[in-house]
Amino acid sequence: MKTVFSCLSVAALFYIAVLTESVPIPENVTMTSLDMGLVLEWDPPQNTTNQLFNYTAEVKTWRDYEPVCVGSSSLRCDFTNNVTTFGLYHLRVRTELHGETSDWVETGEFAVDKITEISAPRVELSSRKGQTEVDITDPPMRSRNLRDVFTPVSYLIRFWKEGEAKKEELIREQNRVMLLDLEPLVNYCVEVAVLYSYNKKTSQFSNMTCVTNSPSSEVEPWLIAVVLLVSFLVVLVTVVLIFLAVWYSYEGCKMIFPNPKLPDNLKQFLSQQSQSPILSAMQESTQLKEHFHELRIFHTEPDTQQKDGSAVHTGTDECCTGADVTQRGEEKSETASTTSEEQHLLAE
Repeated sequence: MKTVFSCLSVAALFYIAVLTESVPIPENVTMTSLDMGLVLEWDPPQNTTNQLFNYTAEVKTWRDYEPVCVGSSSLRCDFTNNVTTFGLYHLRVRTELHGETSDWVETGEFAVDKITEISAPRVELSSRKGQTEVDITDPPMRSRNLRDVFTPVSYLIRFWKEGEAKKEELIREQNRVMLLDLEPLVNYCVEVAVLYSYNKKTSQFSNMTCVTNSPSSEVEPWLIAVVLLVSFLVVLVTVVLIFLAVWYSYEGCKMIFPNPKLPDNLKQFLSQQSQSPILSAMQESTQLKEHFHELRIFHTEPDTQQKDGSAVHTGTDECCTGADVTQRGEEKSETASTTSEEQHLLAE
């Protein structure tokens, strides 16, 4: 009895082992994340080329596993819409054949923002005035924006002359960068990668983009100095010529239309003379009155006696003489009065 039971037990275990080995597990299970997307990929079991397997993949949230791809013949399963940016997750997948299943193949715990990779940015080049401008566009994310997930974000810019191996690098936070000090009319090539996260992870580099640098429009410093000096001299000469022209025009007008003026010393002398007391007295004195006396002439007849005539003539002479004496006396008195007035004014 015991022998029969032992045989049945061995047969059951062998049958279970055969069934288990009949559905092998998936091979090369890998998890990839690009631009915040999440995909689980695997290969079919080895030495099973003639069999068609189905697969079931699940994701473990904070509670339990949830199926995402069930009974699918695809060798990949997209979990992008079933995970968040900053959550912790596990993934697993198994093989299915004729209602039988293999064991689960599980991944370790992960966070999408820690394992994801960023694709290459889009780059456009333009050149003007001897400078090349690099315009960078962030790659599109499967969920949210790049700068909403990672801080800080910067750009690694490599540029070089076309055909040369030596490359120069710049790191900038702006998505529009000017490349300075480039040689004019020379082809330059550029590639850009995104630096994200605190540990400066690098995205994929963009495709090589080339452009011919335009001629420079900058003026040499010595030429600027010469232009400034010449301009200063021209302005100085112009100002001097204008001043001379105005001055000579003024002098010519004075010669054509003179404005005579008395000298200052003559003006002073005349002003002093106008204040002389003698002149003032002469100007203020009234005009002298002239005195007239009646002169009478008597005519005598010839037959008049000589005695009488002598007497008359004598009287006439005396009369005339008396009038003359009187007139002269008045003139002397008026002259003496005028002389006394002048002496008095001079004394003052």
